[in-house]
Amino acid sequence: MTLSDTIRTIETLAAATPSVSSIVRNDIFRLNTLPDAEYAVFGWTQGQHSTSVASSLVTFNFTFFYIDRLTADKRNQVEIQSVGIQVLDNLIRTLVEQGIIAENPYTFTTFNQRFLDECAGVFTQVALQVPLSEICAETYADFNDDFNEDFNIGNAKVY
Repeated sequence: MTLSDTIRTIETLAAATPSVSSIVRNDIFRLNTLPDAEYAVFGWTQGQHSTSVASSLVTFNFTFFYIDRLTADKRNQVEIQSVGIQVLDNLIRTLVEQGIIAENPYTFTTFNQRFLDECAGVFTQVALQVPLSEICAETYADFNDDFNEDFNIGNAKVY
C-alpha cells in the first residue's frame, strides 16, 4: 500500500462519517482560507514516514484533526471535543479493520482555535503501519540479443 493509497483510504472513511462535512488536506490552517467551509471538518497532516530494508511494512505518521464551530456562548465546546474524540477513534479503529496497523497508544488533545470562525476541536497523532506495495528492488535493465547499452542505467545521467 502506498502513501497515496493510505491517504485515499483515510479520506474515504472520514467522508463517510455523518458528522464530517469537509476535509482539509495536509495543512489544517488552510481552513483560514476557506470562508465557505462546512463544519465539522476532518483534517490531516503528515509527519515523518519510515521503513527499513528488513521490513515489509512502512510506517506513515499522521496528525488527524476534528474541528467544529463554537456557538456564541461557547457552551458546545466539550460536546465538540467529545464527538471529535469519538470520530477520530472510530476512524482509527475502522482503519485497523481495513488491515492497517495503528501503533498504540494514541492520545487525544483538545483545543480551542480561532480560524475564520471560533472553533473547538481535538487532534491525535497516529502511526499507521501498512504493507509495502513492493518489497523487492525493481530493476529496469533492457537485456536483449544485441547487448548494446544493456548495462546502462536507463536514461538517467550519472554524475
